[in-house]
Amino acid sequence: VENELHRVPAAKASRIVDPTGAGDAFIGGFLAEYVKGEDCSWSSSVGSSAASFVVEGMGPTNFGSKEEVCDRARGLYEKEN
Repeated sequence: VENELHRVPAAKASRIVDPTGAGDAFIGGFLAEYVKGEDCSWSSSVGSSAASFVVEGMGPTNFGSKEEVCDRARGLYEKEN
């Protein structure tokens, strides 16, 4: 959103094994929500959550289910809003 700053919280991964693919997972999660009309805060929370699942495994192999990603994102979103 033009001329607005948004704080993007980091979702807590259960463990950090490998950061490969975390940025791709973030933007994928963010865009999946944003193109549906969700606000930047929720979209960023989903992106952060998706990235947190990816870093828990070796390489981009652990994406978490949509339900798991949204559950983790909900905690971030509620904390920030």
